[in-house]
Amino acid sequence: ERVKQDSDSNRELEKLTDELERRVDERATELDHANKTTSRRAAQLETIAELSQAISHMQNPNEIFSAASQLISERFGFYHVGIFLIDHDREYVVLQAANSAGGQKMLERGHRLAMGTGVVGFAAQARKPRLALDVGADSVFFNNPDLPDTRSEIALPLLYGEQAIGVLDVQSTESGAFTEDDFRVLGTLANQLTTAIENARLLSEARSATRQVEEVYNEFV
Repeated sequence: ERVKQDSDSNRELEKLTDELERRVDERATELDHANKTTSRRAAQLETIAELSQAISHMQNPNEIFSAASQLISERFGFYHVGIFLIDHDREYVVLQAANSAGGQKMLERGHRLAMGTGVVGFAAQARKPRLALDVGADSVFFNNPDLPDTRSEIALPLLYGEQAIGVLDVQSTESGAFTEDDFRVLGTLANQLTTAIENARLLSEARSATRQVEEVYNEFV
């Protein structure tokens, strides 16, 4: 009887030890996840600040696009970041800058998408963000041989008032890669890009108007 009691006690002790170890492991996993989330949020906020500071000193839209695509890719570790503008006739979205090797090939051949085509074209036409968490199962996704490793994609329209002027396109090699935090931060970055683009455009128009006034004045004199 004594032996049986000791055996039962040992089993109970083993169960208790296993349960405690399981809880410790769960807690460690939760803390690790929380630390990663905190670090990612800090990186996101830092990216917003860095991009804002970088583009505030730039007046050339091409420099703004290039700096933004590189910075977003580096800070978030995304496979591809592309920036598109809608053409004058509002028929196509035209790639202006990209960080990836595939994106560079696309730039060289003047890559563009018809409005409404693919994730980017949809976002441009609908003036709404478009998220493809699994491009293999998404009927809207436009397969691109230059970016064969894409598994999820998000496209955010660059909105100036009610009008879309372009699209921020971000792609990942992981399915379901984009979180709500990513969505909010990328939306903020898209707004920053829109403001920078419009400021550059207004500055260009002001300079052009100044030159015209000077030319007329010189002719008159």
